[in-house]
Amino acid sequence: MGGDYLVTHLNSARALYRQRMGLLQSSRVDMQSMLDLEFRMRVHIHVLANQIDEDQAEPEQAADAFIYLAARFSSKDEVHQASAAQQACEWLLEDSPVAHGARDALMLFPLPDAYSVMQKTYRDVESLRPVLIYILTQQGAHLPKSLTHQAELQNQDPFLQAQTLYYAANDHKSDAGMFRDYYDSLLDDNKIEELDHSALVAAIWGGLVRGEDDAWVALQRAIANEGDDIQRLDFLRFAALSGKEQYFPMLANVAEHAPEVGYHFLALHGQTQSVQAILDGLIHPRTANYAEQAWWWVSGQILPKMPRLAVVGEENDTDNIELEDEVGYVPDAKPAQHWWAKQQQDASARWLQGQSFSISTVHKLMTQYSGVISNDLFDLYAITTHTPLRLGNYIWHDTRLIKINSLSQNESLPVNPEVRSA
Repeated sequence: MGGDYLVTHLNSARALYRQRMGLLQSSRVDMQSMLDLEFRMRVHIHVLANQIDEDQAEPEQAADAFIYLAARFSSKDEVHQASAAQQACEWLLEDSPVAHGARDALMLFPLPDAYSVMQKTYRDVESLRPVLIYILTQQGAHLPKSLTHQAELQNQDPFLQAQTLYYAANDHKSDAGMFRDYYDSLLDDNKIEELDHSALVAAIWGGLVRGEDDAWVALQRAIANEGDDIQRLDFLRFAALSGKEQYFPMLANVAEHAPEVGYHFLALHGQTQSVQAILDGLIHPRTANYAEQAWWWVSGQILPKMPRLAVVGEENDTDNIELEDEVGYVPDAKPAQHWWAKQQQDASARWLQGQSFSISTVHKLMTQYSGVISNDLFDLYAITTHTPLRLGNYIWHDTRLIKINSLSQNESLPVNPEVRSA
């Protein structure tokens, strides 16, 4: 097979990998687009897997490292698979982009050889334990119980402790007691204990998704006690996901002082008061763009754009065209106002996609979209159903859809996009 032919496949695979990573960082991506992109990427990897270049130079960039390893993981040659697993774990130690490519390859190709090497690396290389836990969490792999045992957790460094607790929180086999041990001091006014923030967030989450009443008490006290405004946002997000009316004043305050976060939280909250606050935000130029995405979440509407000058009351004549281009556009709030006026007789207390909140709608959105929205959808499903989810948002999307569709549903499931595999 000609060298130019392989170079074409290599370049295509590299470009698709970069495109995939960029889309995963986007707020919302159509699921079918991701399925098609990954199908094409795996076709190119399949071709490269059948023409492994033994003398290929070691890569320097994340995309090159990923393709190098992906081709070998996809090879039918077990020697190539084993050597790639070893190489990937070695590259994880690098302080360079190749570590990112190695991480992604290990996440997307959960082979037995790779799992064995990761287990050995976990034992031997302490600094890699957090990233290895992260990879295995994304895969939904079962970790040895000793890794999440309370006594061992207490002896780990805070970052690893938080990563392991997060895995345990999303594993339905984990006992609620291990999380309560972490946030127990928040339940007793007489206890004063310095708690690592990330570990506490993971522990409270573990209690919330199991429906533990004590976890809700701990959450309220964590919000009240947290002195760092940025760290408090982690707890307020849980409050927003709950949809509980009592949290609206706190979330509205965030929208006032940090609209880039606050309107997102109001959307997750979804209560009628939150919807009205989002609508109010659409009217003001300072907050309109932040409120726009929140409005889509609660109403399902994609709003048309209008020149920003029209919002602030400037004349919109020919002389202002250049200034309009410079200032930009904002969403037109009129269609939103018209729609909301027609909903005032609806008794819905919580809104999602233009209708009463339901887990069926959450499940449907999980099958329709990828990107950053996945984090909220997975957590919204988990906290509403009290079902911990071992579901990664960076795995192959056809695998992800299979896992989503395996979730127990009381209502009829939506039609899913076409799933193809190379």
